[in-house]
Amino acid sequence: MVTIKKAGVLLSATALSVGLLAPMASASTLGIERMETLPIQVAQTNTSVTKNDLMKRFRELFPSEFPNVTEKDFRMGTGYSHPKDSTVRYELNFSKNIDNQYVYGSFTFVGETLELEQFHYQPVNSKDVLFPAKYSKGEAQKVANEFIEKFDKSEEYELVPNDFNYYSSSILTQPVQYSFTYMKKKSGVPISDQSISIGVLGDGTVTSYYKKQDVTDNFTYDDPSKKQSESVIANRLRDALKAQLSYKIETDYTTGDYTVKLVYQPNSQVTSGVHALTGEWLTSEGLSSTLSNQKITPIVTEPLAAKQSNLTSEQAQAMAEKLLATDKKGVKLTIESIEEKTTETGKAVFNIQYMYHYRNGGTGTELTIDKATGEIINYSDIKNSLEVLDNDSNTEVELTRQQALEKAIAYVKEWVPSYAHQYALPVDEAIYQDYNDSYYFKFPRIVNGLTVEGDQISVNIDAKTGGLLSLHVNAFDNIQWPAATDILTQQEATKLLKNQLKLKLQYVNHPKVENEQHYSLAYQPVFKEGSYAVIDAKTGEWLDAFGMANSDKPTIEHPTAAEELNYLIYAGILEIDETFNPDAPVTKEEALKVLLKSVTYMYYDSRYNASETTNQSFTDIAPDHALYPFVTRALKMGMLDASTKTFNAAASLSNQELAKWVIGTLKLNNVAQYSDIYELNYSDAAQVDKELRGYVALAYAIGLLEAENNQLKPKSEVTYAQLAQVTIRLAHKMNEYQIDNY
Repeated sequence: MVTIKKAGVLLSATALSVGLLAPMASASTLGIERMETLPIQVAQTNTSVTKNDLMKRFRELFPSEFPNVTEKDFRMGTGYSHPKDSTVRYELNFSKNIDNQYVYGSFTFVGETLELEQFHYQPVNSKDVLFPAKYSKGEAQKVANEFIEKFDKSEEYELVPNDFNYYSSSILTQPVQYSFTYMKKKSGVPISDQSISIGVLGDGTVTSYYKKQDVTDNFTYDDPSKKQSESVIANRLRDALKAQLSYKIETDYTTGDYTVKLVYQPNSQVTSGVHALTGEWLTSEGLSSTLSNQKITPIVTEPLAAKQSNLTSEQAQAMAEKLLATDKKGVKLTIESIEEKTTETGKAVFNIQYMYHYRNGGTGTELTIDKATGEIINYSDIKNSLEVLDNDSNTEVELTRQQALEKAIAYVKEWVPSYAHQYALPVDEAIYQDYNDSYYFKFPRIVNGLTVEGDQISVNIDAKTGGLLSLHVNAFDNIQWPAATDILTQQEATKLLKNQLKLKLQYVNHPKVENEQHYSLAYQPVFKEGSYAVIDAKTGEWLDAFGMANSDKPTIEHPTAAEELNYLIYAGILEIDETFNPDAPVTKEEALKVLLKSVTYMYYDSRYNASETTNQSFTDIAPDHALYPFVTRALKMGMLDASTKTFNAAASLSNQELAKWVIGTLKLNNVAQYSDIYELNYSDAAQVDKELRGYVALAYAIGLLEAENNQLKPKSEVTYAQLAQVTIRLAHKMNEYQIDNY
């Protein structure tokens, strides 16, 4: 085992942070060359690692890959280790301009044998990686399988099924990326925390690899031959399974709007799983022969006064300085800025940026305080990241879960007292986080006697000291809570859960079962859509993590645009129902949404309402209009301009208008405006509006729009099928022209 002295760890961590933040081109060439001629001497070992050693190992693993990168393109990082893991890691990375695009890669090797732990590679983009990609998911999986065989041929791994398919949520200007996760197996049973993740581009290039390194030489494992039968455990789970009714808040990140649904979920104690040998329940405190009674109990029964009403900027700074103060030697706290803003949930807050400065650098983040109440909205303790742990520190956890919970309750009363009566004591199992010895608690909001999924106070407590590591309030105001009427009964919802219940056997490393170096066999419940199954209480439909119904989406048939339409539908870009006609005209509103969701990430920003005015938009799209964020984004991108004064969202989109939109998106407005220089050799060219002549000429010339029988049909209505095809072509052109609209 390698042990690193404290000073070495601190220096390495600092060097790593600077290396990640600093542009490659800005590094001193002389300094880099000198550093790379010197070996890294690892403290308390005789190991010496040079760049030549890493390059030799790199070429052993990748003898024919990366042909355009030479040894001089690589830079070497210093050795470093992670807390609680003394294994030394070394880095190689490169960044190079090829065909006017930067390609880069980073590789991490571990231990004295320089095993590959992870790498990430960003190659030059080509049309083969964009939709429709050259490789299908099945073909990409074969590539990943071969990669596993190459690097881990002696180990047994199992591919973890996932719901990812060709229709990803990434915008169409980005490469199609297939992700595969393989779990390591012991005696044929998957090990929950030992896995390999591999990413494959749409052209078959492996671009990422991460292997959770084995530090389990001294670990013991339960004997699978002693497990209880699956049917016995399944019956026990079914007997204990109960559907719990709650509210679930769903946020539309394109508009900032949110809605509330009544949902049923399995009782959380059951989802923790069952010990396969003893049949006991797995809990945060270890094994239990009985389940705890899940009650909804308010933190306090009567409202508490706000911490400090009508907070000023000066008071916010004083509060921050008190909370963030540190006595660490050589570390200085600096409040960098205090900004008053409005959150997505409508709260006026002070956003405080701060830094801890020390000799070789600094670390910082932000703190958010509610202006009306003087209470914390968001806080994370980063002081521990400034510490250097003692060698081989194995400090035992001092607080029990109950003691940590009492600390968490005290912090809620101290820092967010006015919220306490609206929130309940945790009904879910506390999460013990081994990596930093802490307990994570979630205090759910209570409305009409029901808990609210998505509105909670989250508190993280240091299990050794009882200190506050983080506190976050995710509170929503002015919500219309639906009444629990005309919904499935608890018995009906429980039956749905039981009918879909399946068990998965796996090894889990539970710190409170046996010991920290033991893997226990556990049966984990898995439902229709995963262990965190959610059912719409009104419709009985299974919902995904975003609150969307998981009923099968229809597959569209069309002679020319079936593939494009189905991509947009399955990716959630185009929403349709049973009346959908792909050859029907598309409105400007629908066309704008499809285009923007396809080529840019549409996230709502509450600052729009403050910084944008109707003079910069259209007179019929006010800031409170649902289409406003889309129009605002399109104006900034150049897709739209407000010269027409009105947008006419319900009107059909014409071919010549679509031409203007796509040419504007490609940043060609200045060229297109010279309408007199363009010649249109089409039989109906005279029908094109003069001011749009340049846009139409360019759109057809570069293949975004296509003529039929030598006719442009400039004023014909664009259909959904045509829009789908143009959307894909536009994404390809944006990628080719290197236009990023994030």
